[in-house]
Amino acid sequence: MVLVHNQEVRKGWQACKQAVVDLFTKHNAQVLSARRWDERKLAYPIKGQQRATYLLVYFTADQSAPSAIRRELEFSETVLRHLILRCDEVPPEAYQPEAAFDESKVGEDSPPPAPAPAPEAEAEAETTEATEAEPGSETESEPVPAAEPATEESKP
Repeated sequence: MVLVHNQEVRKGWQACKQAVVDLFTKHNAQVLSARRWDERKLAYPIKGQQRATYLLVYFTADQSAPSAIRRELEFSETVLRHLILRCDEVPPEAYQPEAAFDESKVGEDSPPPAPAPAPEAEAEAETTEATEAEPGSETESEPVPAAEPATEESKP
């Protein structure tokens, strides 16, 4: 599974998908299926992105290929995150044709909204302002003089 940067997807899905598939074939992996799963909001930001497109890739390769593929995926600007797992059998739905979608409607990342102040904090601020504005409600305390340090007088 590969999380693809939505900015790259908006430039063209087929070119983006082919770039990822080429990373696999570069290391002698035979790609059995590569299809778009979905475009979703991420649980947490990855490389500053809130959304990504999932690409499921099923491939066969010799035992040394996955480590080289992982290294390539980590350095790719197109890939936000990846996960390579061993799969004993490719599910039949992996071979179904990919559903068409409009690349221009792929979600854009927008800056997260500024957190609104808590209603309790607003209420406290309003009551503080109200008590300060009421005449006669202020109590002034007189300053307390500082105590002088005690000194011992030495007798000759």
